Amino acid sequence: MNMVPSVILALDVEDKDRARSILQATGDKLEWVKIGLQTYLRDGPDFVREVADSGKNVFLDLKLYDIPNTMEKALESLADLPIGMLTLHASAGPEALRRCAQFAEKSMPDVLLLAVTVLTSMDQETLSSIGVDSSVDKQVNRLASLASGSGIGGIVCSPLELSKLRPLLPQSVKLVTPGIRPSGSQTGDQKRIMTPAEARQAGADYLVIGRPILAHEKPAVALDGIQNELNQLTNG
Repeated sequence: MNMVPSVILALDVEDKDRARSILQATGDKLEWVKIGLQTYLRDGPDFVREVADSGKNVFLDLKLYDIPNTMEKALESLADLPIGMLTLHASAGPEALRRCAQFAEKSMPDVLLLAVTVLTSMDQETLSSIGVDSSVDKQVNRLASLASGSGIGGIVCSPLELSKLRPLLPQSVKLVTPGIRPSGSQTGDQKRIMTPAEARQAGADYLVIGRPILAHEKPAVALDGIQNELNQLTNG
């Protein structure tokens, strides 16, 4: 049986006070928090430090995508932040990925770089509309293999791609999965989704979950429900 994945709360909310309220409401059982582009641009690096100082591990989800030199310099700008994960786009290509991996190994040794393959809001029609003729599966496999071969230590992927990527990539490569919706939840704008239990069985190392926790009247209850579902696979 696979190890129990860690839950990462996607803290994408309207303001800093709401974010603080959610963090307080989820309690000590929450270990990881994802701070995305919206929050980082609004609240800045000081909020990243505040979340880290509260005892949480921070996943900074900026999805860096630029020319190789600019991406490496962006990592340099983030090197002093207390983060545990950072995203960049695999589509930036092998040179950018390689340079970022080499910089992180030297200057950010405790940070897991994650490559984004195909956004979970994209389906085949969306890919075709931007000129990508490959199927979603082939594009994900191509980008994940490129990132892993360039030294990137983790992949962000849809849960539906987990069972294909796990045997394709080295076991050391971590698989981080958004698009997780507990049974009965609204799917929102995510098109390729799974339940937490299904994602665990497919090989996910981390589950990124937002709305099912954020929108719950009692976020700690929602988090407990997700973690209980994951643990039942072990206990049962």
